[in-house]
Amino acid sequence: MMDQSVTLYDDFLPEDIFLKLQEFLLGERLPWFHSDSTIDYDGCPQYSHMFYSDCEPCSDYWEHIRPVVSHLSPLGLTRVKFNATPKTSEIVQSPLHYDVIDQEDKPVNLNICILYMNDNDGYTYFDDGTRVESKANRCIIFPNRYRHGGTTCTNANRRIVGNFVYL
Repeated sequence: MMDQSVTLYDDFLPEDIFLKLQEFLLGERLPWFHSDSTIDYDGCPQYSHMFYSDCEPCSDYWEHIRPVVSHLSPLGLTRVKFNATPKTSEIVQSPLHYDVIDQEDKPVNLNICILYMNDNDGYTYFDDGTRVESKANRCIIFPNRYRHGGTTCTNANRRIVGNFVYL
């Protein structure tokens, strides 16, 4: 799966920008939400905060995310959310999925950027078996046509990742 349409960056953001964002996301000021549309990991909830949806900011905390979007330089932005998955005693995988599908359940031609906010033993996985380990300030960018899933972690209080859907 790791072909030319997939790129992985370590140290994606400049350190000062990343550390400021990490402090905010791992701190206690950001509200996290659970909804029925959020992926559950076999009974372990996942929480999220939607920053951008339906092509416009939808969070009072949008300004904290703007530097990441500027660094990514998308032609157009569709959705930005961050997910927080609590620690479990064993790694649990979420189901494989596309982030955006059309009315015929086909993946829409968009790009996905996953930004890892903390080091832990969780990972993103793809249906060909490829795994990308969670490492703070690591980013993977891939086409939405690749089904992927996330996991819980066992060695941190929670696994936090950003999910950017864009052109």
